[in-house]
Amino acid sequence: AGPGCQTTTSKIAPPSPLIYSHAECVLQRAVLVRKKLTAKEGGGWLSGTLFCTHFRVAFVPQDSPKPDDNADPVLLGDHDVALASIEKVVAVGPSRTKLVTASSSLKFTPEELVLYCRDLRVLCFLFDRLTPDTQAVEITYTIAKTYQPLKPGTVLSFQNAALGSVEMKQFLSNRRRDAHMNWFDSLSDWEQELERTGACGWRVSSVNDRFEMSTSLPKLNVVPQKVLDTELKKTFAHFNEGRIPRWCWRHPRGSDLLRMASFQNNIYHEKDDIRNLELILFGGQSLCVVVELGDEMPSPTDIQLAHTRLRALCLGDISTSVSVPDDKWLSTLESTHWLDYTRCCLRKTAEVACLLRGGHLTVVLQEVEDRDMTCVVSSLVQVMCDPHCRTRVGFQGLVQKEWVMAGHRFLSRINYHRDSDKEEAPVFLLFLDCVWQLWVQYPCRFQLTGDFLLALHDSFHLPLFSSFLANCHRERCKRSQNLSQSYTPVNGWSDVLPRGSFPDPSDPRLPPVWDWALQYSSQRREHFTQPVPPPTLPQPLLNGNLNTNPELSDSAPGSVYLLSRGSFSCSANFLPWRSGGGSGVYRKSHRRGGSSSENLPGLERLLKAWALTELPQGHTTTTAGLQGPLDPYEPLLPLLLGPCIGVWRDCYLRGALHAQAFSHPISPSTQHPVEQLAWEVQQLRDKLTLASSPTNTVPAKTQEPCRTDSNLNQNTNNSTFLFPASRPPGVPPARSRPGHRDSSKHTFLFGHPSSSEARPDQRYFPAPNNNAKLPKSNGPSLDS
Repeated sequence: AGPGCQTTTSKIAPPSPLIYSHAECVLQRAVLVRKKLTAKEGGGWLSGTLFCTHFRVAFVPQDSPKPDDNADPVLLGDHDVALASIEKVVAVGPSRTKLVTASSSLKFTPEELVLYCRDLRVLCFLFDRLTPDTQAVEITYTIAKTYQPLKPGTVLSFQNAALGSVEMKQFLSNRRRDAHMNWFDSLSDWEQELERTGACGWRVSSVNDRFEMSTSLPKLNVVPQKVLDTELKKTFAHFNEGRIPRWCWRHPRGSDLLRMASFQNNIYHEKDDIRNLELILFGGQSLCVVVELGDEMPSPTDIQLAHTRLRALCLGDISTSVSVPDDKWLSTLESTHWLDYTRCCLRKTAEVACLLRGGHLTVVLQEVEDRDMTCVVSSLVQVMCDPHCRTRVGFQGLVQKEWVMAGHRFLSRINYHRDSDKEEAPVFLLFLDCVWQLWVQYPCRFQLTGDFLLALHDSFHLPLFSSFLANCHRERCKRSQNLSQSYTPVNGWSDVLPRGSFPDPSDPRLPPVWDWALQYSSQRREHFTQPVPPPTLPQPLLNGNLNTNPELSDSAPGSVYLLSRGSFSCSANFLPWRSGGGSGVYRKSHRRGGSSSENLPGLERLLKAWALTELPQGHTTTTAGLQGPLDPYEPLLPLLLGPCIGVWRDCYLRGALHAQAFSHPISPSTQHPVEQLAWEVQQLRDKLTLASSPTNTVPAKTQEPCRTDSNLNQNTNNSTFLFPASRPPGVPPARSRPGHRDSSKHTFLFGHPSSSEARPDQRYFPAPNNNAKLPKSNGPSLDS
């Protein structure tokens, strides 16, 4: 037991067993506590006991079954929250609220306890009138003094509290990895992926086995077969951080997707170096399109600022009584630019997906450091085009390949240690939001579900998993092997395991995030997947098929084009050796490609040509959308208009009703204004559909609108506004309101109606937003 522990116990009760018998202890408890359940949990209240340990806040319902000693341990129960996930602790009294910190002094007895979490959850606990006042005060103080904002050096103590017990270490040591997913950490894993996609002309190189060529790239990388390792070593110096062009995925039509960092312009390019560089870029294909992501994609700073604004909007702060007025909520949402950035990522991915469909070319994603937006776009391309990546196992392997092994700076972007806010940016969360947008528009094409994406989103905020606690493969190897560095003039920097040294036994082994049985109960995991009819997959074409893009097929072999802002160009500067240096052969090749690059079509013409070739005879666009693409590898092109990119309600708004209730109290018989507005927009959309329909049949209404597959050319009536309304305003949800400690006391969170309540006959319209970066037509709209 640690210092300050009042009670030591081996187990509380399921579903929140204290599985760390000698590592976790109960610091404080409060009896007769009621937890506010979300709508997804069934609503209402749940009675039980509230515990605080130095790892989590655990709520144990009264009717919990007896502990099962033979059951596998679960880190967090269904009603628990890790201390590392808590961001604010707010105490609510009879006439005031207070933000509680380690140095705070409470001058009132809390009636409610509200925990704001980093993963956008809001947990609300109500103390019964029979709960001892001392317990209500003490557990509030204990949580406020124990929870993180994590500081430098406290991550390890949190990990020891969760994983440091003898029992837990023994359990993790016997744990086996999921044999069904591809981990991309061995030669056979990469060869399996090459075989699955039918990628010929490529091989797996171990030239970076000791991280001498690039410290941020993995040990194994896929490069063209024609390039030998001795020649490959010379190319690393030509790219930032040595991140050379590497193969990611092959489309069944024969196109290859690569990613790389920007060129080092101050490096002298010899003739042999130029030949090797172009062999890698073309990869055996006749054409190459370089997609520069730096100009159009949001920067990490932009993403961090947008996510911070989104959090403030969705959560609010009841301790300061600050909240966005209801009639300004949508315009404020648009001013965060989070939806703009989501739309931007999907648009750029649609461009790349349509290019890959053409065949006989390589598409190279280029970013300055190749560690942020290339991860987003390369992953989304495969989600759009590859049905395997839309399964749970395939999606996990995709994240493992394009994020974990490729060197995304998870540790710096999440900033668990709170040592530098300059690099913090939730790039991975933006990617999950983009995947959720595709899942909403194409639900029947995904095996994974929204619950799976939400579980991955929440796990992102826990500093317990090896997947997120490093910036590259090299750092993970150092942690697992306790390596030190040595330098020699011949080999440069290398990792060496000192003789007779072993990993620190006090440093617990970190499990991968994909070990879902360690995080969630079997009942929760059952909702991670849904049955999907297996498509009839065509055999991968080893040599590709005929190029269906007439504009690019007329280009001279060896041409390199730059795709920027939806149009092609043949810039003279984006390849350093073609801007005046190098041999005359390459200048001639550049001039020859330049004549073919004039007036190349933009993305809009490509998309129209794609739609016309895919529609069968006698079918309209809507009919084709209902049937889905004939080829399962055709990209799932998303709808990008304003109303089609919605808010991830189950994630961002799951705590919004609690957080906004302080300044806008809502009675049990009234809808939230945002739900009311969404319902009205759906009603207007149905009326417009009925008015434009050739027949006067009334569209069928269900509790949740049925979403069908769609593409960019489909009618936007099938899209969703913010989120689908769950009920008409005349049918309120049934809520039960428990009694308080004193009937004369009124709590602010779950209190009584006021004059500011929303009425069913009110109309809410979004305020105009003049600060949006994208065109106005991309913003939220009431038009269908």
